[in-house]
Amino acid sequence: MMKRSLTLLFTLLIVLMTGLTGCFSASDSDPGSRAGADTSLIVKDVRVHDLDGRLAFQGDVDLAPELARIERGERDPHRNDGSVFQNREGRLPARERGYYREYVVRTPGIRHAGPQRLVIGQEGEVYYTADHYRTFTRIR
Repeated sequence: MMKRSLTLLFTLLIVLMTGLTGCFSASDSDPGSRAGADTSLIVKDVRVHDLDGRLAFQGDVDLAPELARIERGERDPHRNDGSVFQNREGRLPARERGYYREYVVRTPGIRHAGPQRLVIGQEGEVYYTADHYRTFTRIR
């Protein structure tokens, strides 16, 4: 009886571990299948300048915390956080007004909102700018 219980317990443990391994490896191998808050979205070697043109930050920027904040519905105190991005410069694909929203990405060492932003489209596309809308990198 003891041997049968141990065999059953061991079998259940293997099934459970196999199932968990499959869940984690599937989500880790396909970045598109991950929830935004769990994704490590790192933009490499970013240079951020302050209003006077001085280099304020250089390094990698992890956007996962900002995307998690946005997905939780939390707002940055800056008045434009979550507001409609109008794409006046036409640097993103043309869409109807109200399609894009902009969000502040705070820069260490800059006391105000700084130039970093995320722009998110209604279909889930995410663009990052380190230079206040001059250039964009598509993240998703």
